Amino acid sequence: MVRCCRVVGWLVGLIALVVSLLTLCRLMLMLSTQSSVSQLVPCCAPFFSSLVWNIVLLALFVLQHSGMSSDAWKNFLIRVGIDGLLHRPLYVICSCAVLHLIIFQQSVLPGPLLWYFDVDEYPKLWLAVFIIHCLMWLIICAGAVARDPMELIGLKQLYDSAESKEQTQAVDDRMRSRHVGVAAFLVILWVHMAMSVERFVLAMVWTLYVLFGQHASPFAVYVVAAETKEKQT
Repeated sequence: MVRCCRVVGWLVGLIALVVSLLTLCRLMLMLSTQSSVSQLVPCCAPFFSSLVWNIVLLALFVLQHSGMSSDAWKNFLIRVGIDGLLHRPLYVICSCAVLHLIIFQQSVLPGPLLWYFDVDEYPKLWLAVFIIHCLMWLIICAGAVARDPMELIGLKQLYDSAESKEQTQAVDDRMRSRHVGVAAFLVILWVHMAMSVERFVLAMVWTLYVLFGQHASPFAVYVVAAETKEKQT
């Protein structure tokens, strides 16, 4: 029975790894594509229904992220018989599913662009924004690799399942304060050649959630980083 649970755990963990890599690529394309944008969007289109739909998708993202990282949700999974080592891979899979909904189902909101710089007219600006986005994504990916991506996805917990439950819980608690590249992600959201209405709503909600909706404060990130560096030395 234990062996079967470990096999299921590894299968779910590998699915989480593949899905997370795919979602990261899709997210990069959505947030960093610098292309010409048509400004001929009719303002008389049904704005309210599209806005409500986008807000529902973003609210689903916030509820999923906050709800599935709460102790109440973890206790519920334990009560229904789901092993604690599966919590992190399930969280990653559900997060990727919600992100895919946002990427592919987000509605285009009618209205003028908040700002727009034509790629053909400003090639140097486009190149600068392109380089900035590449650097920011590199910072995010490097930060994830430095903090062990297998641990973020949950595969390391499965490998080290022989360790005590308390240590697993401590690792999971530290994950809340280890969201890497927050500043880099905010730069990606706001530094863009064209700021459409739907991108502005997306950037605003994600910025507020990253800064104020996480369980841990930004100060906790520096505390964890200092503790990790001290242990390594």
